[in-house]
Parts: sequence; structure tokens; C-alpha cells
Amino acid sequence: MFGRSLPLAPPAGLPRSLYAPVGAVIGGVMLALSLRPVAEPFLVRVLVFYAGTTAAYALMPYVRRGDIPLVAAWVVLLSELAPCIAGNLISPIKVTADVLGVALATAPIYVARLRQVQQGDIRPGGRRASETRG
Repeated sequence: MFGRSLPLAPPAGLPRSLYAPVGAVIGGVMLALSLRPVAEPFLVRVLVFYAGTTAAYALMPYVRRGDIPLVAAWVVLLSELAPCIAGNLISPIKVTADVLGVALATAPIYVARLRQVQQGDIRPGGRRASETRG
């Protein structure tokens, strides 16, 4: 009973060598969609950024959980600054929709980690030390 190992599923997601190009494509698609007139309604913008953030988490499972929202914040910034070149003002409603879409996709990951910490799942200091270095 103790000697048998459970069969594990093969790792999901893309190979790590494709993370940067795939991330750039996802960011570019999110930016392009957010600049289209179709993405003017609040709910559509929320769904665009939710779908993009969720796709990034699904396709790149080994990226640190904080890196994807950080990059998504840059995409949000670009999607709001790009119309400024044409003389349009930044829309607080669009920014709110974009941020809400990213937050809705990101929140479950942080809630899951909070639950792990509350259950006592604290990693030793030496493991994944790259996250703590400045």
C-alpha cells in the first residue's frame, strides 16, 4: 500500500520556452480587442480582460502567480494610453472594467493560496528563493 505511487497526469500547459511569445500574443490580442469599438460596453471589456488573464494562467502554469497580473496591468495602461495619442481622454469606466476583469481572474488564485497558508502550508525559506530576492 505504501510502496505504490499514483500515476500522475502529464504537465499541462505550454513548454516554458514558449511563455514569452505566447504572453506577447495574449497581451497583443487583449490590447487590440480593447481598442476596437466592439469593446466599448463595460461588460465586454471586463470579459476581454478576464478571458486574457485566464488564458495566460491556463497556458502558462509555471509562471509565478504575481507576474501575470503585473503584465496585465501594463496592458491595461497601454489600452488606456493608446487613445490619448489621438486626443481622447482616459475613461475611468474603461479602466475600472479592465482592472475588474483582471481581478476577477486573479482573485481565486490568491484566495486558494490564502487557504493554504491558513491550513499551515508554509514553504521552507530556501525553496523558491528567487521570489524573495530583490
